[in-house]
Amino acid sequence: QRRVLGDEHYFTLWSVSGLARVYTHLKKYDEAEKLFAEALEGLQKVQGMEHRDTIRCMNGLGELYTVQSRYDKAESLLMDALEFSRRTLGDDHPWTLTSMNNLAVVYKGQAHYEEAELLLLEAVEGRIKKLKLQHPDTQESINNLIELYEAWNKPDEAAKWQAKLPE
Repeated sequence: QRRVLGDEHYFTLWSVSGLARVYTHLKKYDEAEKLFAEALEGLQKVQGMEHRDTIRCMNGLGELYTVQSRYDKAESLLMDALEFSRRTLGDDHPWTLTSMNNLAVVYKGQAHYEEAELLLLEAVEGRIKKLKLQHPDTQESINNLIELYEAWNKPDEAAKWQAKLPE
């Protein structure tokens, strides 16, 4: 693709971002980070900061930093992703809800439980409304909320949300 379309063509950058996600899943974090950084820089130039694919790439890189417990890097990136997503896609867009979920996971990792709870409750509510309870993204946010309450030593809240998960 690079040979045919060039390094800064939208489809090349989109593919690089996708490959970075694969490397993240395979736990090849160094390779993933390099590809995400390349894709993000290119997408910002080609599509702009507030384009949905730039936001998606920011989320991917933020998720990578989160699994590595690099919370400071993840936090600033995911805060930007959430801000741009809210502004361009709206509060209830699935990608905005993903940004909320991802930032909340960072806050949980930093033991900022109140901030995490607010975002996760909003993400869960939005995902239930938009995607329904059975959707994997909705269940992901509910599981993150359960993990938050367990970390926060609020077992009754965790049990309440555990009961809402489908069998």
